[in-house]
This record gives sequence, C-alpha cells and structure tokens, in this order.
Amino acid sequence: MTQTEFFSPISAVLKPRAMVLLGSIEAIILSDGFARLSISDLAERLSCSKRTIYEIAPTKNGLVLKVLGDFFAQIRTDAAFAATTQPLAAERLHDYLQAGVRAAQGLSQPTVTDIHRWQPALTLWKDHIRLRVAGLCALIEDGIRSGEFRAFKPTLVAELVFASLSRVREPEFYSATQIPVAEAFHEYYRMLMAALMPTRSGSERLRSGVSRSEIWGARLGATGACRSRQYR
Repeated sequence: MTQTEFFSPISAVLKPRAMVLLGSIEAIILSDGFARLSISDLAERLSCSKRTIYEIAPTKNGLVLKVLGDFFAQIRTDAAFAATTQPLAAERLHDYLQAGVRAAQGLSQPTVTDIHRWQPALTLWKDHIRLRVAGLCALIEDGIRSGEFRAFKPTLVAELVFASLSRVREPEFYSATQIPVAEAFHEYYRMLMAALMPTRSGSERLRSGVSRSEIWGARLGATGACRSRQYR
C-alpha cells in the first residue's frame, strides 16, 4: 500500500448507514486501539457487513487514518472556534488549549501506543501537533501585539507548551506526581499566565485577566474535564 493511498480523501458520498457506523468505529478505535483490530472484528461488534465498512474506506489502514485524521481535525476546528469567542488573549489561549483537553477524554493509552508504533498514524499525529503549535503561536503573537503578553519568542513558547502538555499526558507523570491531568493543566496554565502577563497592575487593566484563571480552573471541574486522561 502506498503513502498516497493512506492519505487519499474519500471522494464518494457515504451512505446514511455508513455515516452512522463511522461514529461507532471512531469510538472503538479511540478506546481500544487499532493494531489488533480487524475489519471482521468491527463488523461483528457493530452487527454489520464488512462490505458496509468498506464503503467508508477500502482498507483497514485507510479506515484508521480516516478516523484519526477526522478526530485531530475536529480538535483543531473546535480550538480555533473557541479562541474566536473570547475578548482577551489569555482567555483565547486558555480555550484553545482546553479544546484538546476535552477531546482527549476519548483517547486511550492503547490508541496512543498504537499511533506511536505505526509510522503513517504517527505522521498524522505530528502534523496535527505542528498545526496546533502554529495556532498557539499566532495567539501568543496577537497577545504580544496587543500588549497583554510579554514579548517572548512566540514559537519557543508554543513549542514548550506542547512539550510540557505531552509530558502531562504520560501515565508515568501521574505515577510520579499523583496529580490528575486536569489539575496539572490548570496549574501549568497558571504558571504560563504568570510568565506571559506583564504585571498584576497590567492584568487588572485588562479586566483582571490573571484572576480569571482561577475562575477558569473552577470551570474545568464543572465541565467534567477532570475525567480527562490524555492531552491533545
């Protein structure tokens, strides 16, 4: 199978049954992983024919990449939309990152392991992270231009943020710290804001942006983000 086949978009319009099944297939792949999963397994679990599944993608590999590609793309879409609904740079940055935390509730460790063991899936993952870093970099640049953030190098900050959050999602992090992912995210966000915001007086001028991080932390728990196991 060629790299082109892996990433070729599905040109045909899916039938209604296939569209419904795609959501169920995504839930299985994100929850259970895909290395040992076969089309026969999926057909049995979903009580459908293999032919119906092949209407979604011609091969198992194509199906996995379709699911992962759609999943990552939805995170980016949700993050970009969330960032446009807030007036302050700090709020936009928070909601942009939080979109990944929310989505990660459905991404299991077996799936993460399978992604890292299969190069085409890992390529998708890395492309996704590259685009997420670019989006975060743009938000930081906007905050610097508006005077809300200090003039750090945006690319460096964005890369360090995602490197840190990548560590937070690792099982070994919880074993070593006993800090749940949502709590770790909130604490990390507070540290990030403390570094980026010029002064407390400046943050008060910007409608108390720093103190809002305390409110956002409470909102994390209210929205159920404390159940998150992974970050993307």
